[in-house]
Amino acid sequence: MAALKLSARRALLLSAHADDAEFGCGGTVSKLVAAGVGITSIVFSICRESVDTSKYPPDVRKHECEEAGRVLGIQDLRIFDYPVRRFTQYRQEILQELVDLRKEKHYDLVFTHWKDDVHQDHNVVAAESFRAFKGTDSTLLSYEVPLDCQAFSPNVFVPLNEEEVDRKVEAIMRYESEISRRSYFSKDLVTSSLGYRGPFAHTKFAEAFELRIMIADSWEEDDQT
Repeated sequence: MAALKLSARRALLLSAHADDAEFGCGGTVSKLVAAGVGITSIVFSICRESVDTSKYPPDVRKHECEEAGRVLGIQDLRIFDYPVRRFTQYRQEILQELVDLRKEKHYDLVFTHWKDDVHQDHNVVAAESFRAFKGTDSTLLSYEVPLDCQAFSPNVFVPLNEEEVDRKVEAIMRYESEISRRSYFSKDLVTSSLGYRGPFAHTKFAEAFELRIMIADSWEEDDQT
């Protein structure tokens, strides 16, 4: 079986909430950064309404997201403050943000939420991502996040080495305010999930995606026999 080779100069990460992209594609981001790909990450909500303000300031997720971005090597991180769990009321504004991004520069790869994600905010970002980037030549890949993608059926697998796995875990662990209240903020669970996907890519660890859009306009001869 031949592996599909994607080339990219710029990639765009779209996350409803701070921490989504780290779970969904943190290892792949680390791989892309090491390959010299420019990364722009858009986070639509810092979830201030969900923060335990007896322990943390309301904007703690913003600072945690910035720290996680530094771990992964994200060069361009933009954080919005849409109210968590209310994205359905802001569909048009979110779509416009995405259209403006599309006009600003070309992205070879776009990573976004899965279209059947059960979280209402994730679902809105997935739908508006497709609307914004349909008709372009960007490759659009959907990622999975814990709990909300029960029927996720990936068809693209990105092999990860030990260093890339460690960077993903380290980025996730920067969300200190979430660790004690979310059972899936666990190094063992993150690593085991990557280990489950690994064999699909003939390796120990891998991240999984669903291909949403791809334009195949050139072919290279495979020199393997």
